Amino acid sequence: MKIQQYDKALDDAIKARLLNPKWPKAYFRQGVALQYLGRHADALAAFASGLAQDPKSLQLLVGMVEAAMKSPMRDSLEPTYQQLQKMKLDKSPFVVVSVVGQELLTAGHHGASVVVLEAALKIGTCSLKLRGSVFSALSSAYWSLGNTEKSTGYMQQDLDVAKTLGDQTGECRAHGNLGSAFFSKGNYREALTNHRHQLVLAMKLKDREAASSAPEQSGPRVHSHW
Repeated sequence: MKIQQYDKALDDAIKARLLNPKWPKAYFRQGVALQYLGRHADALAAFASGLAQDPKSLQLLVGMVEAAMKSPMRDSLEPTYQQLQKMKLDKSPFVVVSVVGQELLTAGHHGASVVVLEAALKIGTCSLKLRGSVFSALSSAYWSLGNTEKSTGYMQQDLDVAKTLGDQTGECRAHGNLGSAFFSKGNYREALTNHRHQLVLAMKLKDREAASSAPEQSGPRVHSHW
């Protein structure tokens, strides 16, 4: 990297990562090389993958934040990161990785968002609500990638979290997403069951808009808790 041969630096970082998947510096150097090559989304995925192996690595966390702030996502991400700083959550690997993952999803980098969001789940959190937010985002990312099996699996986990939390709005959303997913797979019985649950919950919440649009949804909706 010092002699600006970033392609070779990237190759060596990948080899180092393969030789020792638990070595944080291999992920860090991979992320830096990708960043210099202008592959910002892939760089963030590399930093996140490293943090999944070693959540205590301050080098990886700082590197990820710096890469995010130098990426095209800076304008949308910076206000959120400033809020995290005020809440003293900017040093939480799970929170930072999750926020970056959802920003990647919003920006349309679906493959990278999957890597980053699943890294967040590996890092882990004791907050069921925040974990549910990641499940919801992953269901949307996999849906966009055309992987309905993975998408449906995360929708179900999102639903389970909403039920555990007693979050009827979350349940309503999750049932709607599952209904759309099952409909797209030709499983009309499950689709109808989930849309019925959505309608019942929507009417309980006095949400007329959700009730009237339930059978017409075309894909999962991301629900963020950030």
